[in-house]
Amino acid sequence: MIEFNRMSVVGNEEKYLLEALYSGKWCGRGPKTIELEKLAKQLCQVNHAFFVTSCSSALEIGTLLAKIGPGDEVIMPSFGFVSAANAIVTREGRPVFSDIDAKTWNTSLEFVEPLVTKKTKAIIPVHYGGSTAGIEELRSFCKEKRIFLIEDAAQSLGCRRDDKPIGSTPWVTCFSLHDTKNVSSGEGGFIMTDSDELALQIEIQIEKGTNRQKFFRGHVDKYTWVDRGSSYIASDLLAAVGLGQLEQLEKVTKKRRLICAKYREEIGDFGGKINWQFIPQGIETNGHVGAFHVDPKLRTKVIYEFKKVGVGAVFHYVSLHDSPFAKENGFAPAKDLIQTRNISEGLVRLPVFFSMTEQEIDEVISKARSILSTI
Repeated sequence: MIEFNRMSVVGNEEKYLLEALYSGKWCGRGPKTIELEKLAKQLCQVNHAFFVTSCSSALEIGTLLAKIGPGDEVIMPSFGFVSAANAIVTREGRPVFSDIDAKTWNTSLEFVEPLVTKKTKAIIPVHYGGSTAGIEELRSFCKEKRIFLIEDAAQSLGCRRDDKPIGSTPWVTCFSLHDTKNVSSGEGGFIMTDSDELALQIEIQIEKGTNRQKFFRGHVDKYTWVDRGSSYIASDLLAAVGLGQLEQLEKVTKKRRLICAKYREEIGDFGGKINWQFIPQGIETNGHVGAFHVDPKLRTKVIYEFKKVGVGAVFHYVSLHDSPFAKENGFAPAKDLIQTRNISEGLVRLPVFFSMTEQEIDEVISKARSILSTI
């Protein structure tokens, strides 16, 4: 079986983990966390980076920063993971689901702007597959309208736009270090910002709403509860693993890009039977997703056929506006999101991971061509 994902040690993970184990400090904000955050800032060319328990946590912090409260609306694509929607409803806000572009698989100003009302407090675009298609227009719009922008870049560490790494923003960008991502600490994530003001607020929120970091810097003689927050700080043991992985970001990204490029080139489109995500000029993804779109009527059969021949192909995602929770709580839009539904119900993701051998890559391609030639 060629599984969908297989994590592997790519650098100094074991060395750093042992150092952390014997350092006498296993909780968060230890030496490995500081090293990890410093490296993340360098790689993403951003002023502030905080290592937190997950990208879900980072998105929750984002909604705190945006001051989402009862009745506030937050626009986000229905095509995405549930974490952003949970972050909104946890603050008693209302997710307003937008459609996505049929080619880029991202939302854009075209779909977002008609949904903006006086209640709109924030927008959370998803950089699907690491593509930032549509984000520049959304950034300009949010700046003009003074709407808070939370970039869900869970899949995007190592991606570039106009030859610059993504992450830099006057609002916040959220990344994942989950087991399925290109580089991982098992569980974990980053929240990044260029804003000194927001960084001071994040410091408080990740420290359970206290000014504990000011205390450690000697700015106050004792720390206390000063704002909302939670226990968002991840263990220094996880940071040690993440540091070993992040040091190899370029190497891992290069390999995954090569795999995805080979899939596109050698599987092709079978005369229009399948489509790959369109990546606009100037955007360089990180090879996180090797996915194609097929007629939704055939998707279940295609995935079944892959599994029959030992390839772990999977779907991605069930549209959020179609979910039981959205329907039960009145979040489903009155008008169906046609493009979201089509992409969601027809997407097939192929295995992509750093330790894939040439034989495994060629086997996936061969079996994909064989399966797709019969549909």
